[in-house]
Amino acid sequence: MRKWLLFAVCLLLPVPASASLDGLTFITEEYPPYNYKREERLEGISIEILERIFEETETPLTREDVLFYPWARGYDTALAEPGTVLFFTTRTEQREALFQWVGPIATDRVVLIARRDSGIQLDSLDDLVNGGYRVAVIRGDIGAQRLEEAGVPADQLRLAMSNLSALMMLDRGRVDLWAYGEDVAFWLMQEHDLPITDFMSVLTISESDLYYALHRDTDPDLVARMQAALDALRQRGELGDIFSTEVIFNTEEYPPYNYLTDDGDIDGESTQLLRATLEEAGLSARFRLLPWARAYTEAQLKDNHCVYSTTRTSDREPHFTWIGPLATNEWAAFTQADSGIEASSLEDLQELRVGSFREDAVGQFVASQGASIVLATSERENINRLQSGLIDVWVTGEQAADYLAAEAEIDLKRLFGFQQAQLYLACHPSVPEAYVARLQAAIDRLRPPEPPEVVGLESSDDADAER
Repeated sequence: MRKWLLFAVCLLLPVPASASLDGLTFITEEYPPYNYKREERLEGISIEILERIFEETETPLTREDVLFYPWARGYDTALAEPGTVLFFTTRTEQREALFQWVGPIATDRVVLIARRDSGIQLDSLDDLVNGGYRVAVIRGDIGAQRLEEAGVPADQLRLAMSNLSALMMLDRGRVDLWAYGEDVAFWLMQEHDLPITDFMSVLTISESDLYYALHRDTDPDLVARMQAALDALRQRGELGDIFSTEVIFNTEEYPPYNYLTDDGDIDGESTQLLRATLEEAGLSARFRLLPWARAYTEAQLKDNHCVYSTTRTSDREPHFTWIGPLATNEWAAFTQADSGIEASSLEDLQELRVGSFREDAVGQFVASQGASIVLATSERENINRLQSGLIDVWVTGEQAADYLAAEAEIDLKRLFGFQQAQLYLACHPSVPEAYVARLQAAIDRLRPPEPPEVVGLESSDDADAER
């Protein structure tokens, strides 16, 4: 009888806190692509991972139960109120004893960002101090803390209310630099229609892992349960599913930017840059070489597909996410070296037979200016047509002409140049925002982008067929 009474009493006792995470208060901020609001709904990598943790631990919570605060308020709350979880939070030596930690989730690089036209170059934080530069920071953010720890004078730091206000301060010249997470900063620029080529990272000030930070008095069993759930997700590969779906990079035969080697490998200047960028960003993609029309159409219609090297035109702009530029393509008109043909403008080509490659942007543009275009089935065919006298002039990119002429061992005469276009990786909008942001930040580190100088690439009926 006594045993039965003891058992009954145990049933009436509260369930230990470690049995569920629903006694915790979860707080996040605007830090895309990890956590952010879109149409009043919380989105982002950290939100998806947290919901998987809820499922793993059978916790009756969803993203709707997560509080959304400005960073400073969330940080202060997680420090002061037991039972709070702040995410994502950079784990540093200075913060180590202030919280308990669940993670790591991702690595965040914090940099100083300047306007490209500022000409600012920094080799160290001493250069920052000696230059007297004004830096936008957010109170309590890792960027502000790192600068304070390094001894940057307080009068050089300008407090911003949010990451967007800090970006606007930089864009409008109210500060010289912005200390913030690199991936997030460039994501915000794209999200708010600011040209990412107007900005550049000038110095890395921190590279640390991101965690869920729990109030230091949280029950250790509860912390351990949350960590175990995260580890189980990682072991099953579910974290990888959230961070990266396989992305396909389609391209075509267009040397020297992209082409197939004799060994069957995809190579070229743009290809090499993209491979190096993927390695720098810690990302992956599968490369495929296809006819241009198919390569482009797949990127336009299929999830997680991209195409390069692609001319960026106004009608294409809303249909893709753009990463780059990869290269600048100089368009020009060529003829045989021993030809007596002289021309100095597109108007001079109107009585001549002008060769181009089927569905190429260069030929499309020249045709729009009134020239009569003779289309080949491949770009290499134009070399043979020029030698055989089937065309008088060949219009193409200068680098492509030089490469193919050297390959065919013939001499060309450059008549004139008439256009400049930047080439990009154009991605289907389904490609994850975190992937795009990391790739763009990496490409900017490897190839500092030039301000776009694209003229005459307005929308046209044939734009979808252009390279």
